[in-house]
Amino acid sequence: MIRAIIKWWLIVALGQTFMAQAEDWNPEPFSVRNLNPFTLLHGLPATTSSGVLNESESSLRLLSGVANNSMESIVDDEQVILDGETYRIALIWKRGLGHGWQLGVEAPFLSHRAGGMDNFIENWHDFFGLTNSDRNDWPRNRLRYRYSKDGVDEVSIDDNASGFGDLQLLLSRRLFQDNAGKRAAMHASLKLPTGDSDSLLGSGATDLAVWFSGSDAHLLKRWPVGGFFQAGFLYMGYADVLRRQQRDLVLFGALGLSWRAYDRLDLKLQIDGHTSFYHSKPDQLGGSAVMFTFGGSILFEGGPGQVDISLGENLTTDPVPDLIVNLAYKTSFP
Repeated sequence: MIRAIIKWWLIVALGQTFMAQAEDWNPEPFSVRNLNPFTLLHGLPATTSSGVLNESESSLRLLSGVANNSMESIVDDEQVILDGETYRIALIWKRGLGHGWQLGVEAPFLSHRAGGMDNFIENWHDFFGLTNSDRNDWPRNRLRYRYSKDGVDEVSIDDNASGFGDLQLLLSRRLFQDNAGKRAAMHASLKLPTGDSDSLLGSGATDLAVWFSGSDAHLLKRWPVGGFFQAGFLYMGYADVLRRQQRDLVLFGALGLSWRAYDRLDLKLQIDGHTSFYHSKPDQLGGSAVMFTFGGSILFEGGPGQVDISLGENLTTDPVPDLIVNLAYKTSFP
C-alpha cells in the first residue's frame, strides 16, 4: 500500500505542467498526532513547524482528527481491547513576542464513541489487500476501550464520553532562518491536567515536552521540494491512568517531504514515530509507534489561510489506529 501511495504522489507531482518557484515558500508538516486513546492522554506534541512568528503577528489553527480502532491482544496476564472511534478537535493560538520568541496555547476537545466507520475501514482494507484481523470477529460500531491485568479491569470505557482534554501551553524560540529557505527552532510545551482521566479525556498529570525542529525549502535545485523534521523528548508526570505501567520518558520524532505541485497546492509525505509510553507486553501499549501520513495543503488565493487534508496509517500496526483522518484550517493575522 505504501508503495502505491508514494507512486501516486510522485506521478501527480511530476505530471504538472507548471511549478511554483518556491522563492518565498517554506515547507510545513501536517500537525498530526497518534490518536491511540492511551497515547493521546499524555502531552506528546503534534508535529510542529520550524517557523516562528514575528513580533505582534498571530496565527490560529483549527485541527480535527478521527481515528478508528479495532485491536485486541492477550499476552500472559495482560489484555488490551481497543474497539471504537476517537475524535479530537483542537484550537491552537500562537503569538509572536519579538526577538525570535513565540507563545501559544492549545485547547482540545475529545470524544470516544462507537462511531460508524467500521464498514468503510473493512472495504478500505479489502481494496488494498490488507487484513481486517479482529474486525471479522467483532460487532460493528462498538465502543470498548479496556485494559486488564491479572483478570482485573484497570480501565474500562464502554459508554460514549466527550469533554475538554488537557490544555497545552506552548513556547518556541527561533534558532536560525536565512534567505535560502532553511529554518530551525526550539520548542517546549507544558500539558496541564484539565481533562477527566476517568473518561480517558486526560491523564491527570502535568507533562513537559522539549523538541527541536528544522526545515529546508530547497532540497532539489530544479523542483520546489522541501523537507522537514523534528526530534525531542516528553517527560510525563505520574498519571491517574495506568500509573504502574507508565514510563517516565518518551522519545519522539518526525521526518517528511513537501512538494509545491501547483501555485497553491502542497503534496506531502510524513512519518512520525515515538517510543513506548508503557511497560506493557501487548504492543498496543508497550510497542513503539511509526505512523505514515500523506495528503495535501490547499492555500487560499490572496490570503494567508490554508486547509490541510491528510490520512494517517499505521506502519507498526498495533500502537497506531488502523486509519486516522485529519482536517485542519490555518490562518494568520497582525
